[in-house]
Amino acid sequence: MARRNIPAAETATARREADRRRLEEARVREANRRFYQALENLSLDDMEAVWLPSPAARCVHPGWPPLEGWTEIRESWRRIFTHTHLLEIAIARVRLHVAGPVAWLTCLEEVHSQVEGRTDAAQVYATNVFVLAEGEWRLALHHASHLPELPPVDESELIQ
Repeated sequence: MARRNIPAAETATARREADRRRLEEARVREANRRFYQALENLSLDDMEAVWLPSPAARCVHPGWPPLEGWTEIRESWRRIFTHTHLLEIAIARVRLHVAGPVAWLTCLEEVHSQVEGRTDAAQVYATNVFVLAEGEWRLALHHASHLPELPPVDESELIQ
């Protein structure tokens, strides 16, 4: 089979595109890391720095009705943080896709919390949708659902 010669400019363009894609993926992963860090820190200020401050933002906490707009979402985090004494979250099975100014990331959350003296552990599946706004990846949607008992996560899969 004859080998096709690919022009150097075409190869360089493909390399630049792959580099750009890897850079944007890394930036989305960093925004996602900051979201989970804000959760663990129980920090409303950190949470505000991650979310898209827009009426278009959406959030579904496990067992809660859907929340619409940053004002409702912010209030939900304030309530959660006020009553929570400890929140530890390790994420695994992360899948990321970036398509232009929108990215979605799915992951399994291993959640350990202490709320008003009660300690709890849960597995939650989350979808986080980020949008590129003014040069920053901002969280526009967080949807988390409790999962039934699943096989244990291999320690090598845990990210945080």
